[in-house]
Amino acid sequence: MASMATSANLGTILRHFATRQESAFVNIREFNEYLRKYAAKHLEEQPNLVQYIEIPEATLIKELEELASKHEVFITTLAGKTVVVVITYYSVLYANRFKEIATNISIPFPTATDLPKQLPVEAIEKHEASDLIPQLQTHQDLKSPLLYCLIMPRDVPSILFPACVPVHFLTRAAMAKIRNMLKKDEYHDYFQKKLKNANPSKEIGAQSFYTRFIQHPDNTDQTFDLDGDAFYFWNQLCFFIRQDFEKIKERTAEDTNVLQAISISEIWMMSLKEKASIQQKKEDALRELEAALARPPYFYSMDSILKLKDSKGALLYGQYNEEDLKDFITKLTSESENNELPKILVFKVETGARYFIYKKRVFQLVVRLANEAHDTIEKDLINKWFDSLSNYKKLAEMKDNKAFENVLKNEVKELSPVLWALLNANFLTMLNYETEHTEDAGTFHIFSGGRLLPFAELLMLSNSSILSTVKVMLPFWHSIPILSWIMGILSRKKQEKATQKKPSKEFTSDDIPDDSPKQSPGRYVNKKEAVIEAAKNVAEELIPSGSTIDRELDSYLKLWNKMITKEAHLSLTEDVNSLIRDYTRKVMRTISASTFTADRVRTLAETLVKTPNMQKIKESEALTMYVELYILRLLSNS
Repeated sequence: MASMATSANLGTILRHFATRQESAFVNIREFNEYLRKYAAKHLEEQPNLVQYIEIPEATLIKELEELASKHEVFITTLAGKTVVVVITYYSVLYANRFKEIATNISIPFPTATDLPKQLPVEAIEKHEASDLIPQLQTHQDLKSPLLYCLIMPRDVPSILFPACVPVHFLTRAAMAKIRNMLKKDEYHDYFQKKLKNANPSKEIGAQSFYTRFIQHPDNTDQTFDLDGDAFYFWNQLCFFIRQDFEKIKERTAEDTNVLQAISISEIWMMSLKEKASIQQKKEDALRELEAALARPPYFYSMDSILKLKDSKGALLYGQYNEEDLKDFITKLTSESENNELPKILVFKVETGARYFIYKKRVFQLVVRLANEAHDTIEKDLINKWFDSLSNYKKLAEMKDNKAFENVLKNEVKELSPVLWALLNANFLTMLNYETEHTEDAGTFHIFSGGRLLPFAELLMLSNSSILSTVKVMLPFWHSIPILSWIMGILSRKKQEKATQKKPSKEFTSDDIPDDSPKQSPGRYVNKKEAVIEAAKNVAEELIPSGSTIDRELDSYLKLWNKMITKEAHLSLTEDVNSLIRDYTRKVMRTISASTFTADRVRTLAETLVKTPNMQKIKESEALTMYVELYILRLLSNS
């Protein structure tokens, strides 16, 4: 940090010395003497100059070489003496030239031939004009001491351009030079006629553009409607001018200036055109994103937003950047009118995942999810109530409407987390107030008298209807009171005996072999800890967002275990679980954390499912998923 400050200070002193002697060529020995005197004189106000009071010439040269690497100076030998050429001296000199051009457009641009012959062009930082001009339009450090050599296209002489001069000075001067040339009698009518002749069907437009350009004030930027004919006319005019001036064999300084101005103007205008095109594509992509968010499934996480595609199948993200997306989301989720809710609302499910939804789609989504939940919850309750009544147990919710309402809430929370989150969102009541008398409310109203409808009405489920369905499924003796009472007593006795049976050995962390500790980044771990951690990671990968491992296990259990009676159902489940526990103990002896992946777990499950005992179960796919999840639960809970 100190070296950078020293170099910057040295560069300033060096430029001051060159200005004082009115020459960029500085004798190092003479400058060394001056530097020592300068340091002694200004030491009190600039303590860091102490290093220059007795600085050896060799040390000074090293400092100067650092400046040379930054193109601020150039070190050479003249007449046997080491000389440093102060490039920043010319930066100031040509910056003043551009100020003069602003007041007198006939003054030519500075070119490489203006530099002393002893100073090679290689000493100046060279850039293609087509690259540097657009770059400076985006970002320019006006405090930079550099001097650029702009390489023009088509062998047009290069231009010297100080980095401290705003790039719009250069583009403005170029446009003004072209305009100044076209105002002259020998060129005005000539190029106007060429432009009109090239556009026989658009003569009026060409004439209007030409007149507007000529009459434009010289001290302001010329702008065009980039989407209209003006840009097309401009390209043609530049082509005609360049074509004629390139034919001149012995060019004057003014001729060269015109060709330089044409090149600069074309680069500038193409840059503006390209930026406008990129901006248009970005705006189109954001409009397409906005339209996509209004389509099913209506609610989107940030991950799903990043995966949205346009009509051609290309990702929308990439046509706009992360900052554009952030601004877009922030605007739609925060800005509103007349104290209403913003256009897009945000809600969270139990897992913490955030979703975005258009407020006009909220009620539509609630109705759709409620319809989907109707079938899922009804089937789940039928199965649960059937199991209870099969074992001669009655549940309060079968008759009590209040208990039934609480059960429905728990079912929605477990089986439809998005619906649960929407129904409990803090914006729902206000949204109902906003849309109560509008078309956005839809035909199905989820509020009545300003209050959310009961879950039984939202899901269109009744305990009496479910109970009737279950009773039809039960064996006939359940409808005979005395017989049903006797069977109930016998069933309870069987269950008591079943619970007295010695349970199979549970799987614990002791079943995972514990190797000697190994060093891992930041801490010591053993095989047991590493395998448990790997199991948790795989579980997160396989379990859908908003769900749990137990919920998924229960879902697959219902698919492969078709036993009707509760006793048979429990017995088969325990047999399968016992097989999985024993199998997991065995494989843990050979498996390592590094190979414990989702694919590996899938392979283990498929191997177990193909064993003779497991093949008796027909729903092999559901059973395989169950085995995968059960293995993960055994390990992650160890």
